[in-house]
Amino acid sequence: MRTLHKTLIAAALAAVLTVPLIDLDAGASAPPPEAPPAIVSVAAAVSTELAPRHWAPGSVISRQDAHVASEQDGRVIQVAEVGQNVRAGEPIAVLDDTALRLSERQVQADLSRIQAQLDMATRQEHRYALLAQQQNIARAQYEQLQADRDMLVQERARAQALLEQTRHQRTQMLVRAPFDGVVAEREVELGEFVNTGDAVARVVDTAEQEVRVRAPVDLARHLAVGTPVQVRVGDSERGHPVSALVPVGDEASRQLELRIKMDASEFPVGTAVEVGMPSAARRAVVAVPRDAVILRREGDFVLRVGGDNKAERLPVKTGTEVGDLVEVSGNVKAGDRLIVRGGERVEPGQSVTIQDLSRAVSLR
Repeated sequence: MRTLHKTLIAAALAAVLTVPLIDLDAGASAPPPEAPPAIVSVAAAVSTELAPRHWAPGSVISRQDAHVASEQDGRVIQVAEVGQNVRAGEPIAVLDDTALRLSERQVQADLSRIQAQLDMATRQEHRYALLAQQQNIARAQYEQLQADRDMLVQERARAQALLEQTRHQRTQMLVRAPFDGVVAEREVELGEFVNTGDAVARVVDTAEQEVRVRAPVDLARHLAVGTPVQVRVGDSERGHPVSALVPVGDEASRQLELRIKMDASEFPVGTAVEVGMPSAARRAVVAVPRDAVILRREGDFVLRVGGDNKAERLPVKTGTEVGDLVEVSGNVKAGDRLIVRGGERVEPGQSVTIQDLSRAVSLR
């Protein structure tokens, strides 16, 4: 009886210990659960023509930027304020013209005196002409009177020219803006004396802007007026045509100068920019959106979405970048759907749910 009781207890313990082992074996043999579909946005790879670019630093300048100088000597009695907008022909500085005003009055008085003498000489000539016809005076005396009258005519012309010169000098006591612009710098102050040729203010035309940039002379064969280039400031990048090219390289730097016309509303004068210029001929390539390329230490790759909506990792090598497109080489073909949003945590073989790109951008 005792032996039967021990046998039943042993059988019960064996049954209890056997159940967990069976459950553990069943759990070990079950496949892992599949990851849920990732929500992504895609864009297509394209076949296009791109050219490698050479990037060089440039600067936004004004097409009209002048240090306006005085054409006369004088003491400054008025000067425009920095930041003041001026129109072409408006005075930006006024010089004291007291001495010229007095000189003008003196010349006017001399002119009046000479005119009076000339009128008298003219009337005298008429009388002498009658006397000469009647042979009441010597011929030489009459000719001397004509010569005196002619000298007075020349003196009058000289006085008139001097009067016009003095009046012109008075107009130059107003230093005028040569074009529409803004006063960027005052180079004299009230009460200072300026000499002829001294700058009084710097005027900058902010409505006419362009980028000035230098490029290696080796790029001259790829550049011409009208060649499209990229102008980049920070994250902003826009295309513009070359508006002027100086095909003369500097002997020291071996660089030539380009000018790119800009809209006045784009960047302030003095902004530092980068200019991307073509450095080789255009060639046909496969290009993908910049956001499609995932950069990793072990290598760059893209994630392609197949017909079964599963992600596939494709290693690539990047090349020329133009705008939002990047040249790639690898097993990527034009028309492939590539993940551009939400691919950071997508694993190869994982199912994806494609979301419209515009909706994905609006939700960010």
